[in-house]
Amino acid sequence: MSEEAKPPRFDRLQQKGRAFAAKRTQEAKESYSKTKEAVGKGVSELLSVSDSRKRNIAGDIIRGSTPHTSYYILMSVSALIASFGLVANSPAVVIGAMLVSPLMTPIFGVSLALVRGDMLLLRKALQAEVGGICLAVAVAAFFGLLPLSLEVTSEMIARTSPTLLDLLVATLAGLAGCLAMIDERISPVLPGIAISISLLPPLSTCGLCLAVGAIQGAYGSFLLFFANFLAILMVASGIFIITGFANREQIGPKWEFVKRFSAAGIALLLVTVLLTQALFAIVKERSISREIAEVFQEELSSKPATSVEKITHRLKKNKIDILATVRTPKVLSPDKVKGIQDQLSERLDIDTNLIVRCGIARDISSTGCTSAVVSENLDGEFITSHLNPVVKTVQMAEQALREMLAKRPDLFLENVDLLQLPAGQVIVASIHGARPLIPYEVEQFEEKIQDRLDNHDIRLLVRCSDLVDVTSKGRVLYGQAHFGKTSPRQLDVQKRIEKVTKQEIEQMPDMFVTNVDATLKGGDWFVRVEVVGRKIISPKEVRRIEKNVSKITRHQVNILVWSRSELMVTNQQFSSVEDFTKKLIEKRE
Repeated sequence: MSEEAKPPRFDRLQQKGRAFAAKRTQEAKESYSKTKEAVGKGVSELLSVSDSRKRNIAGDIIRGSTPHTSYYILMSVSALIASFGLVANSPAVVIGAMLVSPLMTPIFGVSLALVRGDMLLLRKALQAEVGGICLAVAVAAFFGLLPLSLEVTSEMIARTSPTLLDLLVATLAGLAGCLAMIDERISPVLPGIAISISLLPPLSTCGLCLAVGAIQGAYGSFLLFFANFLAILMVASGIFIITGFANREQIGPKWEFVKRFSAAGIALLLVTVLLTQALFAIVKERSISREIAEVFQEELSSKPATSVEKITHRLKKNKIDILATVRTPKVLSPDKVKGIQDQLSERLDIDTNLIVRCGIARDISSTGCTSAVVSENLDGEFITSHLNPVVKTVQMAEQALREMLAKRPDLFLENVDLLQLPAGQVIVASIHGARPLIPYEVEQFEEKIQDRLDNHDIRLLVRCSDLVDVTSKGRVLYGQAHFGKTSPRQLDVQKRIEKVTKQEIEQMPDMFVTNVDATLKGGDWFVRVEVVGRKIISPKEVRRIEKNVSKITRHQVNILVWSRSELMVTNQQFSSVEDFTKKLIEKRE
């Protein structure tokens, strides 16, 4: 459409749009101008200090930088409190020591003295600061030499490995501390700033390290203090210059001014280099730790109830040693550890020596089939429903078995595993019991697992292990006979029935009673007997024995005979294994 063909209404809309845009642009410019003006005014107000305020602050700094008896007493008390807090691993006590410590004021004194060129103040402030440092280290070292069974705590460890981040924090905290000191409106936050500046705890840690001969730890903790000291010193000097705490005459020629700060500047540069190297080393260490954790997570994700508790590694010149503590229901095989080690060597591109410390554990829940315990994340969660299919299959099968075995106290489930065969999946369950399971029982267990998994192709293989429970009375055939509560009269009857039963059976040629238990149920006595011999006792013989025992003891008895054809045969006689073993033991004694 040509310009001449545009309707008047369209022109009016364009004009309104341009006017609206111009208005918004103007409002934005005015808003930016006001914001800039407000920020500038705020900064100007913050940095503008009245002469009377300057005199008061300078007087406070000079008095606080002058060494005196109360200063050293306060230093000793604060160092002692910090030592208690570090040894007890109590952050609250360590914070209390930071609040009590008077170390920060002499730093401001050194800074003000360097800015003004006041050598007298510089000498006093350095004397107070160095004296406080030596006293804090000495008090902590003396505390560490006391017979208190000193143990390494996380509060101590945290102050032995400083990095560039600690220097940055100290710089910001020093800036806030200076501003809080010169501005009455934000002075109430000064205690909080004192907490954020790590001055006294590193010195106390240094003393404790010296007490136990940890030279590297002492060096690291003192380096942390020195970095904080230099950061506060340089920031405070800058604030004092900007806010006019020193006039032109006091600052002096540029060369003299630079000369005064040269030692502090060089020291700060060296500390920055050292802390930067430490930061890079820590970043590298964390990268290695992350790689190791990822490999373990990948390799152990298919193993039920298995998780990594802790990983410790030590990087050497051409090798890395790794110790991993793993929670697992069964010990990892050497082949599995070798596979993880090879993966780590490939991922880290360095020769790896791996040792896995297995802590045997089982995760059992009320449902047991839909979740697993994992490492805690930043949301505080430690249970996940995102399971590996193999893990989920094993957990659901295990839960189904445990539900069925809860009604069978004579059977104990030790372990459940999954085999992937060409014909399909097979659940392998290790079950302990007083006897092997029969196929009918295994069939019931298998059907339960298939219904729970909704998979009727999966099979069950039970590995049975015989358990033999023995007390001083003998093998446990009836638990009630060994551990049940019985009256003295019932106990006499029980012993008589067991004795008579044994006598009746052993009257038969080459038949031996190894164990016999009798228990009272519903008014009748039930007797279970373990018998070994050259033959199997027949039902007819059991009825005869029942009749004789009932007649002799005058109590109705029901006898169950576990008849085993097992004998120890020598060139002279037959005997049971138990009797033969007993005679051998008696001979040794």
